[in-house]
Amino acid sequence: MEPASAVSASIRARIIYGALVVGILTFGALAWALSEYSLPAGALPDRRVLYVALALVSATAFGAAMFSVARLPSPSRGTTVDDWWQLNLGRVVIVWALVEAPTLLGVLAYVFTRDFRTLLAPFIGLLFFASYRPSRLTER
Repeated sequence: MEPASAVSASIRARIIYGALVVGILTFGALAWALSEYSLPAGALPDRRVLYVALALVSATAFGAAMFSVARLPSPSRGTTVDDWWQLNLGRVVIVWALVEAPTLLGVLAYVFTRDFRTLLAPFIGLLFFASYRPSRLTER
């Protein structure tokens, strides 16, 4: 049993989730601010490989996250939300990491190319983050 002063598992999940989302938004804002110092899109070589690679990495990671969320057990009767988070926090952090990776890669690709098409991955990633917020995962 945890000491009375310990932070509950559901609060830890919310803190981790908030830190990941704020980190992505901060990184995106920094990328936006620094984008004027990157090469102009016309000066770069053909970026088809970049788009295909980003789409493949994003689809794979987002698909793995969807698969992992589908395999999470639903909260059962008689268990509290904290009990569920105690058992599943590690799995959920992996899901969030799978969503965060292509999101950050898309922002990074935008920093280097200033091509708004690379921001599709971060947009989809933020939608996944909204869908996989802590309260939504425990209400299934």
